[in-house]
Amino acid sequence: MLSVASSLFGKTSTLGAYTLHSAGPSPSSSSTNLPAAGRSSPRPSRSFNVGLWKVVGATHKTTGKDVSVWVFEKRVLDGVRNGRDWVLEQLKKEATALSRLRHPDVLHMVEPLEESRTELTFVTETVSGSLGNVLASAKKNGEVDLDEVEIQKGTLQVARALGFLHTQAKSVHLNLSPDAILVNAKGDWKLSGLNLVLPLQQPDGSPTKYVYPEVDTRLPPQVQWKLDYLAPEYALDNTLAPANDLYSLGCVLYALHIGRPPFATRGSIQALRENAEGLGRRDYARGAKWDRASNELRDLLPRLLTRTPSGRITLQSLPSHPFFSSLAISTLNFLDPTTFASKPREEKATFLRGLVRVLPNFSERLKKGKILLSLLEEMKDPYLLPFLLPNVFEISKSLDKTEFAVVLPKLQPLFALKDPPQNMLTLLDNLTMFEEKTSPAQFRENVMPLIYNSLESEHLPVQERVLRLVPQLCEILDYGTVQNILLTKIAILFTRTRILSVKVQTLDCFTAMVSTLDTTTLTTKLVPLLAKIKTKEPAVMMATLSVHEAMGQKVSLEAIATLVLPQLWAMSMGPLLNADQFARFMRVIQGLGSRVEKEHSQHLREVRKMEEQTTSFATNGAPGDFAAPSGEVDFETLVKGGGSASNTGATTSAPATIDPWSMDGWDDDNLTSFASLSVTDPAPTSPPRASSSRLGATRLPSGSFNASAFPPATPAFSPHLASPPLQPLRATPASPPRASRDSSGPNYNLSLEPQAPKVTSPKFPPIQPPLRSPISAQNSGFPPLQPQSGLKGMGGMSSGSGMGMGGGMGGMSGSMGMASPPITSPPMQPAQPRPPPGWSSGVMQPNVAKPTWNAAQAAKTDWGDFDPLK
Repeated sequence: MLSVASSLFGKTSTLGAYTLHSAGPSPSSSSTNLPAAGRSSPRPSRSFNVGLWKVVGATHKTTGKDVSVWVFEKRVLDGVRNGRDWVLEQLKKEATALSRLRHPDVLHMVEPLEESRTELTFVTETVSGSLGNVLASAKKNGEVDLDEVEIQKGTLQVARALGFLHTQAKSVHLNLSPDAILVNAKGDWKLSGLNLVLPLQQPDGSPTKYVYPEVDTRLPPQVQWKLDYLAPEYALDNTLAPANDLYSLGCVLYALHIGRPPFATRGSIQALRENAEGLGRRDYARGAKWDRASNELRDLLPRLLTRTPSGRITLQSLPSHPFFSSLAISTLNFLDPTTFASKPREEKATFLRGLVRVLPNFSERLKKGKILLSLLEEMKDPYLLPFLLPNVFEISKSLDKTEFAVVLPKLQPLFALKDPPQNMLTLLDNLTMFEEKTSPAQFRENVMPLIYNSLESEHLPVQERVLRLVPQLCEILDYGTVQNILLTKIAILFTRTRILSVKVQTLDCFTAMVSTLDTTTLTTKLVPLLAKIKTKEPAVMMATLSVHEAMGQKVSLEAIATLVLPQLWAMSMGPLLNADQFARFMRVIQGLGSRVEKEHSQHLREVRKMEEQTTSFATNGAPGDFAAPSGEVDFETLVKGGGSASNTGATTSAPATIDPWSMDGWDDDNLTSFASLSVTDPAPTSPPRASSSRLGATRLPSGSFNASAFPPATPAFSPHLASPPLQPLRATPASPPRASRDSSGPNYNLSLEPQAPKVTSPKFPPIQPPLRSPISAQNSGFPPLQPQSGLKGMGGMSSGSGMGMGGGMGGMSGSMGMASPPITSPPMQPAQPRPPPGWSSGVMQPNVAKPTWNAAQAAKTDWGDFDPLK
């Protein structure tokens, strides 16, 4: 039923299972046989003609196997009237004979012949052309595009196919010509053109009836007798024998070297008779091309081109002729799948070791098409891999990226084989070739697993070889691959190995990675890893020194000061170091120390300058309020760059140095303390004169204080701060505190006497210039707000609490209004600061004091954290 439907629609069911690489020759081919619109063929290839057949490359849709589809369009015979059926019969006979004959040197049929209303089709193994196509190209170019070794190898393959036909099939080909010999994807020659095959005997044992080689000029010559290649004894003497094909083989061999057959009969038996008389005189043995032929060829051809079969060389003795005795031919014969599979492993290994030396004797086409593919098929045997891989890479040197893409999938399974180690060593030695013949994405995805598996190998030579390649890889790989995968693999090997040479090489790899890795990775991963080194081996210590020297300009100052320099100082005292090595340690230590000194000093100067600007801004304000002469500057104007000119100078801060290290990343108590987050600088050059107030604060008239600007008092202790609660200190009359007079640092000798709250209107002392805050201007980008003397009991608040008042009052900014009438306010007490969102944990922010002030409950430790030196 299916065949009937296919016939009705004029197509075959076979082609529906294949995707053609190029447009099919048949106009009746449906869209299912062709590549989908807008999608290119997976492997585009040209189509060519073999006789009346059109050969098109195709790929099976399910298995992905490449094949060749043979198609004959019946409309070609529209002009043939009388012999149409005979021509179709010859074409069917050729395809049917291929399906019956199975031999490695006979063209292999994949799908049998199918006939539709408009065409004949069958499918064979992939073929790239016929010798007839080669000779047609030679007429245009003047030279046959075949290497001598290819011709020798192919001739022997055809001879083996003829031997199978003569001995097993008991038949004679009689149609041997360049069109009857196909070349497959490996460069092997395959016998075809079996439409004129005659059996030597009939099934009953009687001789086969002679068929006269008549040529009808009205019919296509492709399906008729080729008199130029037909043996004269068959055409003239009616002799059917296996020797007939040997004469035809001699004509093909002659045509491949000279470019034409020995004689041109033009389809005439009379011309064939006349030429046969010239065989004895060797009329063909003349011309410049004949003179250039080798002596072995000129000896072989007269043994094949004879008038009678009695003087002709036999098929059995043909391979032993000197023409086929070259080392290259012997090599190819040994590599033939049927021969190679039967050899023991020892002979295979010996052959593969010597193959590298003879590869230059072969043409590029033969190496790529025949030898390379044969070697790739033998990679299933791990024992032979150390001998196969050098030959594969030697041939791959001449491949382009497209050709190497066929080889790479065959090599990828070998990347995971860790034994024997010679396999990985050979693959690593050719890593440059992988880089040159693959794209960056292919190299990263398909080749880098070889590097990762090599780093995990237990074999010392493999580890040393792959570590020597890492510096080269760092130059071609992207940042993500180096940081996320390669660095981790090498770090694991660094911590696991106990071999000195491997330890030193891993450190050399770290040095090569410094230029690729970023500051955060170096500081958080590499510096702590190196800090764990305890060995006193000079080689390891000097390699570690090289890594730290390379990282010196990239890691943070804190890492250098707290981790790198202490380790280098300890290593420099190693008992095994010589004077030169110690001197190098000193140079690196001095260089890193100079960087810390220079950059940190610059940082401190910038902080001091910022605080001077902040102090100047606060002291130059109006005496009645904090407003600048130009009026109040709101938050939106300030952050958008607006405001008065006087505010601009006060709020400008130096560029902040980004520290990629978090405090927790160091796991160091000295770095996570609260005092480390504060920067204490010398006092301003022109400190304001202290008031007669006990705490040195400027008095402020009570009538100018706007109490409505303060929110209701709420407890604000922050549970997440690690510092102890602030506690008041009792005043010492013998040593009253002085605000901002000592230029060497901030005044920490503050005292506050606890007092009971009074329900009276508060009296505000005059405004005093602020105490210097230990908070760096770089942390916030805004001038720190200064503490002011307020209610009795508030005058002793620290700079952190005074600064926090500005942040917690909402409406109280740099231009606070102080003109509201006196009001009764609840008593206040210092509260535990809590940073607002976005502020660093080191900046103390004010909160409204608890309303339960009681001198009896005040303890000495309540203000203990006020002194950062405590």
